[in-house]
Order: sequence, then C-alpha cells, then structure tokens
Amino acid sequence: MLTLTEAADQLGLAASTLRHQVQAGRLRARLIGKTYVVTPREVDRYRAESLGRPGRHEADSTRTADSPLKRSQRRRATST
Repeated sequence: MLTLTEAADQLGLAASTLRHQVQAGRLRARLIGKTYVVTPREVDRYRAESLGRPGRHEADSTRTADSPLKRSQRRRATST
C-alpha cells in the first residue's frame, strides 16, 4: 500500500491532485485514520487511464462552444 504522497511522487503529481481524484471517484483509495492509501495496482491503472490527457475529463466539461458564457462574450464583442 502507498500513501497518496508516495503515489503522487511516482506519478509526478501533487498529493492534493490525487485527493481531488479520490473525492471525484477517479482514483480508488482507502482512508485509514486520516491518511488515504492506494494499491500499486490502482496507481498503475490510474496512470494508464488518466495521465497524458491534457485538460479536464470529458465528463467534467460543462461548457461548450455554444454555452451562454461564450454567446455573451460574442455579443459584447459585436456590440462595440
């Protein structure tokens, strides 16, 4: 078993990033006392599935090209 800090070192990430991934359900970990621990196998699975993909996961992406924010920005740009 590895702590999130040890796993983060192996993955080249911050431990806080992995805590967020655990809370989002993307990394399986166990809480023992106040410390999250993961198996080496889970670290390998996470590396294979999640690393090397820039930006947000597709399921997390809430804005699209036609989102209200983008439309309002276009309106402002064309009205001036």
